[in-house]
Amino acid sequence: MAYPVAMNAMRAQLRQHREFVLVLLLAVALRAMAVLVFRSGGYLGEMSDFSYYRLLLSMTNQDYYPLVHFWTEYPPVFPWLMVGLYRLSLLVPPWAEPGTWFYLLLSMVLVAVDACNLIVLYAIGRHLFGSNERAVRICWIYTALLVPILTVFGWFDGLALLFLLLAVLFTLKQRPAAAGIAAGVGFMTKLVPIAALPAAFLHLSRLSQRVKLLIAVALVVLLIAAPFLATGPEYLLQSLKSPVIRSTWETVWALIDGYYSYGVAGGVDRFDPQMAGGAQHPTQLPWLAITIAFCLFYLYLFTRRVDWRDARRVVAFTALTQNLLALYFKGYSPQFLIMILPFVLLLIGGWRGIAYVLLLSAINLVEYPVYFLILPDQHWLLAGTILARTLILVILSAEYAAQVYGWRVSERTWTRLAAGVTVLVAVLGLVGAVAGFRAYAQGRYEASSHRPAMETLKDQAEPGTTVVVGDQTTYEQLYPFLHTRFRLAEIETFDYLPPWEPRLAETIARSSGPVWIYAPAESPFHAWMAGRFQPLATYKFGNWRLTAWDTP
Repeated sequence: MAYPVAMNAMRAQLRQHREFVLVLLLAVALRAMAVLVFRSGGYLGEMSDFSYYRLLLSMTNQDYYPLVHFWTEYPPVFPWLMVGLYRLSLLVPPWAEPGTWFYLLLSMVLVAVDACNLIVLYAIGRHLFGSNERAVRICWIYTALLVPILTVFGWFDGLALLFLLLAVLFTLKQRPAAAGIAAGVGFMTKLVPIAALPAAFLHLSRLSQRVKLLIAVALVVLLIAAPFLATGPEYLLQSLKSPVIRSTWETVWALIDGYYSYGVAGGVDRFDPQMAGGAQHPTQLPWLAITIAFCLFYLYLFTRRVDWRDARRVVAFTALTQNLLALYFKGYSPQFLIMILPFVLLLIGGWRGIAYVLLLSAINLVEYPVYFLILPDQHWLLAGTILARTLILVILSAEYAAQVYGWRVSERTWTRLAAGVTVLVAVLGLVGAVAGFRAYAQGRYEASSHRPAMETLKDQAEPGTTVVVGDQTTYEQLYPFLHTRFRLAEIETFDYLPPWEPRLAETIARSSGPVWIYAPAESPFHAWMAGRFQPLATYKFGNWRLTAWDTP
């Protein structure tokens, strides 16, 4: 009798949450299928830390293990999850692409983690709004965003987000031990999930609940740390210190330092714990004073008298804490955005929340890959993305604080502020796009192997001259820089095309003045032209020849 009862209960649950189950199914299917055919970075380049993870894990082939024999910039949970997945992937005969099975296995685990994030997000939404409809809407918006999908292919931040959301959910459900366990495991995954602890402490008002919360956090951290404290405490301690002693990167602090590159863990010797994530560039910032200022400001927020029993205040204060940490931290990487997006969707409704998540997502893509892969020498572009992101984080923090402390700010004011930020970012984006395109075009021109030939054409050939190019790739490389000045014509000599000689003769017949040929030295074009026309000039560029012919 127990089996039919359980099945009936399951059917009832599925009927109650059928809209969310549909969103969940589609989200998991999209990510699982994409893992097989997509590569993070697309045509622009590699956008993933997976190859770096695999490089670290190669040490296990020599019996060296993370935080036992060498330090990492991550707390223990994720490195040892990777060890298990890597050793498991080695049981499968390798594919032609090195690391294929490890990358696929890790991505599939992160797909499962992302599905759990969606489930917990749905549960928090139902708790906040008391209806499935609003919670489902939040989930399908989250599912449609690029950043959560992209993270599955390159980073493990979704795992840290899971523990952060779990800590929030268990806090709302008055389960202090479970909230403490989630926060503790999250802290030993990537430190940031500890941001859920202050709100949990304030919401769980009874002394016994707070004691359970803190004991659970302490015990979990101690249990995870214990094996590493026993085998090599210096590696664990230095890994936990790594985020604190690293240099600034991709933040306002980095702009003040004049640093315009990505974050580097630091250290040249992973077997030396004293080399764990040292600073890569000097800073003149008074970090002690900055830290004290942030701590005093947060202490002021923490000690305000408000009704912490309100569920929305718990979520808003967690989001506020996380934003303040993001503003305080020395560094920021684009994948960190996945920790911020769910709270925007939970706390800011309507088009305003969607505008913020889309703006933050777009800024992320400008930062990486556009800046780092395409325009790494255009420092103004990184500065613009950092300032825009910081402005939005400050506005979001103010809106979260208003929800926590009951500030009387009208919805119209927040809407106008969001509209103003959207217009500002859009205008700056258009201006930046024009400047960025010009910088990109100039950079590609200077890097082109055909630049000497193009400069020769600009100096020696008259405007409107016909220039015949012998292959598609070269034609595509020359066209952006020469199409306004010359008449470019591509003529291929492939056997499956009609004979090239009549096409070249027709091109010459339509031209006025001399005709220039740009093709490899072995191209039949040169001999064909030499048998019919008088040469005017010949220029050699490695294996390529640029020739001018008098074609009356």
